[in-house]
Amino acid sequence: MFKELISDKGISATGEGINETVNFLTGTLEKLLGANVEVIETAGSPTILADIKGNASETVLFYGHYDVMTPGNIEDWHTDPFVLTEKDNRFFGRGVGDNKGQLLAQILGMYSYKKVNGNFPFNIKFLIEGEEEQGSKNLPITVKKLADNKLKDVDFAIVVDGSFNQSGQHVLRLGNRGALGFEITATTGTQDNHSGNLGNIMQNPILVLMGVVQKMYDLKNKKVLIPNYYRGVNKPDAKEIAWMKKLPFDKSSITEQTGVKTLPATGLEYYEKLMFQPTFNIAGINSGYSEKGIKTIIPNQAIMKLDLRLVGDQDVYAIKKSIDELLETEINSGLIKINYLVTVPPCKTDSNNEHIASIVKAIKAATGSDLIEPVMPGTVPNYVWGDILKVDSFTIPYANFDQHNHAPNENLTQSAFYSGIKTTYELLNSI
Repeated sequence: MFKELISDKGISATGEGINETVNFLTGTLEKLLGANVEVIETAGSPTILADIKGNASETVLFYGHYDVMTPGNIEDWHTDPFVLTEKDNRFFGRGVGDNKGQLLAQILGMYSYKKVNGNFPFNIKFLIEGEEEQGSKNLPITVKKLADNKLKDVDFAIVVDGSFNQSGQHVLRLGNRGALGFEITATTGTQDNHSGNLGNIMQNPILVLMGVVQKMYDLKNKKVLIPNYYRGVNKPDAKEIAWMKKLPFDKSSITEQTGVKTLPATGLEYYEKLMFQPTFNIAGINSGYSEKGIKTIIPNQAIMKLDLRLVGDQDVYAIKKSIDELLETEINSGLIKINYLVTVPPCKTDSNNEHIASIVKAIKAATGSDLIEPVMPGTVPNYVWGDILKVDSFTIPYANFDQHNHAPNENLTQSAFYSGIKTTYELLNSI
């Protein structure tokens, strides 16, 4: 079963194997879980919606995605990326960790519960999308269409995706940072020109971008200058502080894994920066000449890519508007253009939510771990559950931290896979 799911590919960037993967999952959900399955067409890859009746009126939505990234350079893989390979107590193949293995663990956990208990304790909606690796472009559109009918009875959502805590321990995540990603292009001429001929005459587009950055960010004080940027940034409450203090913090391990040597003094400061503070990041700049030797030119164009990670109640759309207003002069003059690439609001479940205790109980019963991360530092589209369905969401990753997702030699440890099956079983047993 796992082998077939991996061999079906399901690459959302190219569409290769999407139909085969959908057909496999549709048949599996019907056969193993007795689900009523509908394939919902979108402008991109289809979404699978499985409806499984239970004994109680409560309805829980389980989310996953079936699409995978391209394998990249095949020569960098030790095994065929689309042939499931077992080696060193791990499964290797594209999608084993992100997210097909985690998806299959959910299905097998539900199947195990059904075989032991006969019926499910509550109604289950299983929503599986096929464009997560492309930014879930059609997920909010699909959820909006279903919100008042086929998903109207959902009480809360469980998202199974991502990796354990870097310590290797299982964890419950109550939210995630949002993201605003964009590129700014500065154009000062139709061609590159000699710096001797037009120095002081032609503007340098890199310096233009530097000026733009100075309007958005105070480098000395490390503060974002975008108007109202910090509106909605909230401090952690007492429970969240206690949870962060309990999270593992090993400086040497973090340095070894990332190469970063300058780290906060305490684990609390480290996690608070990652979970409760927004960021301003320049991801790259492309312009001019940077090869061997020197080429005395004034480039005619420079492109800078930025991403802002947002937290709490920050409004991604209001921030986007503030950027446009802040740079209005440069935009209107034609000196720069802004192209927004990613717009994902942050998402966070309240620390007093009534379901936290039972979910943690299930994870601990299956894995022995009771760690809680108030916010996931990365960005996933969980806002659709809160903003559109108006329900809380809980993220439970089933994959090992070193899964190498999106990279060559993606893997899922066998213990992680079987723990995922157990966790799903215990979730059905506890919530």
